[in-house]
Amino acid sequence: METLTAAAVATLLLTKMIEKVGEKMGEKLPELGSKALEQIGKLKQALWRKAPETASAIERVTYQPELVEQQPEEYGIQVLTAKMELVTKQDAEVAEVVNALAAEVLPRIPQKVVQVMMVGIKGKSLTAQDLIQEAASGSTNVNQQMLKDVELEGDISLGNLSQKA
Repeated sequence: METLTAAAVATLLLTKMIEKVGEKMGEKLPELGSKALEQIGKLKQALWRKAPETASAIERVTYQPELVEQQPEEYGIQVLTAKMELVTKQDAEVAEVVNALAAEVLPRIPQKVVQVMMVGIKGKSLTAQDLIQEAASGSTNVNQQMLKDVELEGDISLGNLSQKA
């Protein structure tokens, strides 16, 4: 998954598309908790006051998620996220709520980590020291590969190889 901006997180939560992100990762997302739900309520209120067109589009997608694919030019997640980002740039109150919501939710979203080190090496010999792959704390979908598809004609000397998830 790409890095999510605060506006993207807010848009995904408000449209309830955050579940789709979890499904794509093959994981059920954790419960948001009362603080996040409170922030979602505040954001909805602020959007209706400050950007009613954006609030209306987001609400339509909430109740008609098929619009995301049927009318992506108007209701696609990228379009809605761009609208949310514009509102956050133009209005400090909305920006504050969006950032608070993202701060509450982002740590709960599983992080997919893929680390690849020393793959596809061909040569006469190899010497390597202190190779470390370490996934960030909280990462739940980790794929680490080290020394894969190595073809050497001579010696191989390795030391201190470590993978931590």
